[in-house]
Amino acid sequence: MPLGNLTSQFFANVYLNELDQFVKHKLKIKYYVRYVDDFVILHENKKLLRLYKKLINNFLNDKLKIKLHPDKSKIIKLDNGINFLGFRIYYYHKLLRKKKVQRFEKMFIKLKQEYINGLFKREKIVEIFEGWITYVSHADTYKYRRHITRLFNSYFPFDKNNEIENIKKHENFVKKLEESYHQFTSQKTLQLLKKGLSVKQITEQRNVKENTVWDHISKLIEYGQLNVWKVLPKAKILKILAKIYSHNDTLKEIKIRLNDNS
Repeated sequence: MPLGNLTSQFFANVYLNELDQFVKHKLKIKYYVRYVDDFVILHENKKLLRLYKKLINNFLNDKLKIKLHPDKSKIIKLDNGINFLGFRIYYYHKLLRKKKVQRFEKMFIKLKQEYINGLFKREKIVEIFEGWITYVSHADTYKYRRHITRLFNSYFPFDKNNEIENIKKHENFVKKLEESYHQFTSQKTLQLLKKGLSVKQITEQRNVKENTVWDHISKLIEYGQLNVWKVLPKAKILKILAKIYSHNDTLKEIKIRLNDNS
């Protein structure tokens, strides 16, 4: 059965369901995440993690006739990041693993040559490329996505003489290409914040409205790329929190309760 095949993924989930039951109900581990045959356990006690590893390995060997990978099963600090599903995951951000990028870029250059030789249609390459862009967008890859999208436009220029089989798909892709050149992005705001610029300085440097910068900041906080405690003073955050009564509160309601224009 080929690796990555949907059927193999389904059977892996069925087969490893017993592992899930053992981890959650027997060992009662709270922070456990599994995707097919990759799983992560989080705990602050290193000795306990060693015990969990031993017990899980024994269970897999006795009940399922499989065992943990001797090299890939490690106990590491979160500060160093976790390799999971092709990403390097940290507290507040995710990076792509270099091997993944190198593998795709090798294939990208090969596709370029095959496109020149007429072996691949542009629309087929667009499908492959969009799949990659969707995948890498789960990490902090704004600069990389902009770079690789520009390369795509250079490697696979659109020929007006070629017939477009799916007009809607083509239009959506053109829109994505245009967005890659868009100057005012939340990622650019994040870069400037990391350099120590204030909201006012970012507004002036980028020639945008202050509301636009705050909108970027709210999105960055929402998606875990920026910590709210690094943006606003502690006293202000506590003052705002005190006026939030439920998840259903609107910003307008909270602002009225605060009665503070700053």
